[in-house]
Amino acid sequence: MNTIQAKQHLKKGFSDGLSVSFKLIKTIIPFYIAVDIINHTKIADSIGNILSPIMGIFGLSGKMSLALISGYTVNLYAAIAAMMPLHPTWKEVTIVGLMSGISHNLIVEGAILHKTGANAFFTITLRILVSFIAGVSLNLFFKVIYG
Repeated sequence: MNTIQAKQHLKKGFSDGLSVSFKLIKTIIPFYIAVDIINHTKIADSIGNILSPIMGIFGLSGKMSLALISGYTVNLYAAIAAMMPLHPTWKEVTIVGLMSGISHNLIVEGAILHKTGANAFFTITLRILVSFIAGVSLNLFFKVIYG
């Protein structure tokens, strides 16, 4: 590879990197702002109180449901953006990350599965179930290891 080709590759890599960065920013900033606003209202407290018993099974606060739902419906970056204004612990970040990693972007992927002829309902249900099992298991593991 000569210097002209190297410059072309570098320029294309930089351009592609900027493009991906802007796509991520378009997801992350709106979710961060939305959750931060919700977090400063009684809505977040209501959601947290209602979902606290269910989220407690995973070792998460009720408000972490906002991050989990964001990850399930949109993508991992939305889950991360939704988590940050909630000031999660490292355990919550790890558990939400694992659960969202298993069951992320369910709406778009469900539509794709449906178009390919796969059983989207079964696949989505299985992914959610596996993420629940993984979340509970990781929470139990943390309790055994860290008390």
